[in-house]
Amino acid sequence: MNRAFQNWARALRAYSFSATIIPVVCAFLSAHAQGLPVEWRLFPLMLFCALLLHAGVNLLNDYYDFVLGFDTAAARGSSGLLTGSVVRPEYMLHWGRFYLFTGAAAGLLLAAVRGWPLLLTGIAGLAGAWGYSCRCGYKYKGLGELFVFVLMGPLLFGGAFFSATGTITASAVWPALSCGCLVTAILLVNNLRDIKMDSAAGFRTLPMRLGAAGTKKLYTALIMTAFIATSAAGVCLPLLSLPVAWRRVRTVLAAGEFETGLAAAPQQTAGLYLIFGVLLAAGLALPFPVH
Repeated sequence: MNRAFQNWARALRAYSFSATIIPVVCAFLSAHAQGLPVEWRLFPLMLFCALLLHAGVNLLNDYYDFVLGFDTAAARGSSGLLTGSVVRPEYMLHWGRFYLFTGAAAGLLLAAVRGWPLLLTGIAGLAGAWGYSCRCGYKYKGLGELFVFVLMGPLLFGGAFFSATGTITASAVWPALSCGCLVTAILLVNNLRDIKMDSAAGFRTLPMRLGAAGTKKLYTALIMTAFIATSAAGVCLPLLSLPVAWRRVRTVLAAGEFETGLAAAPQQTAGLYLIFGVLLAAGLALPFPVH
């Protein structure tokens, strides 16, 4: 029983769920900070829906990377359950589909309360989750960063904001942009680190198109934009994480071409996003101005 639970936790890669939790939490807090009436009873359902879609993507990503021959024992991004023959591929496929469809059902409940704009948002999110790593997934064509930015930034944040209020405001754009930039930075530096392995597997990722120097410049720009956006929104508490961000940027800029010095860069960038997100949530929750 304990081993089954460990396999389940590894398959979900729950450590990555902060990239989903932060935008949802901050969207509801942003609505509250703007003085809008917030339907807090929808928060658990919105979070549940988003986490199910994220879980489904994680499992299907492992499945298709493995069955298409891209995943090897040396792959860093996978759970290792399939390459290590711990579970059968059908396990990932079955549960990945189950999480996606259950998340879609939860989304229908939200749409029933908030109306057709949220239904369209949910359809776009489900399509993006399904298309990430299907047999002709967009992540294999160098479009992963672009879609992840939209799906895990403006779309997720905007959907949660609409769930909270039944409307959307211009002020919601700034924190949504920050979330999109930081989650994209995680994927970007992961693909930079794995560029040789992905090339051998037949991937065509964005770092392959930009080269190491161009990818490092984009990574730096994404981190900087996240801080600029929250400052534009009048929430300055995330600036406390600037020293951490500076260390992350310096590590990436100083790294050798491709893999050298980047082994822990994705996890470190995810750590930065977590710290930034907690500070952003705290800043939005403060009962007094923070700018």
